[in-house]
Amino acid sequence: MENEKERKWDRADTTGRVIRFAAAAAVVMGIIGTAVYVHDQNRHEKQFEELRASACILPVPELPEMPEMPEPETAETETEDGTESAETEKSSYDFDVLRGTNEDIYAWITVPGTQTDYPILQSETDDYYLDHNLDHTTGYPGCIYTNRCSSQDFSDELTVLYGHNMKDGSMFGDLHEFEEADFFEEHREILIETEEERLTYEIVAATTFSDMYLPAFYQVTSETDRDRFLADIKKYAESDTKAHLREHEAGGKYVILSTCVKGKDELRYLVVGRLMEQPAT
Repeated sequence: MENEKERKWDRADTTGRVIRFAAAAAVVMGIIGTAVYVHDQNRHEKQFEELRASACILPVPELPEMPEMPEPETAETETEDGTESAETEKSSYDFDVLRGTNEDIYAWITVPGTQTDYPILQSETDDYYLDHNLDHTTGYPGCIYTNRCSSQDFSDELTVLYGHNMKDGSMFGDLHEFEEADFFEEHREILIETEEERLTYEIVAATTFSDMYLPAFYQVTSETDRDRFLADIKKYAESDTKAHLREHEAGGKYVILSTCVKGKDELRYLVVGRLMEQPAT
């Protein structure tokens, strides 16, 4: 009888050791997995930093402090009758260098006061950059991107840009700062540069919204759908205690920055900007 008890205790002790070992192994694997994730994320963020440094041809302020932007270089254009037209601003970036890194890069976005300072990409495959990085490796953080429905010259009534809500605030993670009234009031612009022009958008809304695929519900080239989207934004903002709206003129062209809401898969967080009047060219 005594031996039977001892055997039971031995079996129980062995089982306990196995459970403890499995738990410890799980912890170790979790730590290793987290370390690999952080390493990869840092490596990809480093790629963006190197791209900024290699492609920038004008002084660009550091984020998030955003000191005053120096006067940009300009280029004179000539009309058909030989007279000089108004000057146009040159891009801050060498797009040959950008495309040499990834041919899908067609613009650059900066949201002053946040970490958002990245190239904008568009692939032949929609949502490709949701889980592909600048170097085409699979995983996070992905890239800031638009889908094929969006014109690359930002001439659509609505242009939707997507980016991950990264915990460290990179990509579109810092957009959630606009939930704070003071931040929304003090940070008013979205800056987008293409090879041809520099566009400034006034931020007119920051709110949670449905996780619907926006271009499927609002035709991006339709003024009617643009106005319907703006009306729906107001409706959603009414039920979001952290939403903020800014009065602005009706009409115009808009960019929509879309990212996730932590713990709420049915929602997206949107920061919406209206194109400000550009200087005549």
